[in-house]
Amino acid sequence: MRINSAREVEDVVRLYGKLSRTVALFGRVRVLDFDEKAGETFKGLLMDNPTLSKQRLQKDMRIAAIALANDAVVVTRNYRDFSQVSGLNIEDWSQQNG
Repeated sequence: MRINSAREVEDVVRLYGKLSRTVALFGRVRVLDFDEKAGETFKGLLMDNPTLSKQRLQKDMRIAAIALANDAVVVTRNYRDFSQVSGLNIEDWSQQNG
């Protein structure tokens, strides 16, 4: 965590502010579970596209399965991996100010 390695008080203040804004965001955003429907979607993703079975993609593919099962949007800056999933709605907020 960057807060633990910050050397200047100003950096600690800035990073705690960022953490606070992130926690507030999660309070407003619905976080979806990896439930049975997502599990079935995940199995289907891997069966339909074996290249998605790579170990390094497993966490991302579980996230993609949750989104597909709930007709939800994945907010990520990792377009490269998530774009491999057909029909997945992806948004990148990393370049937005705020």
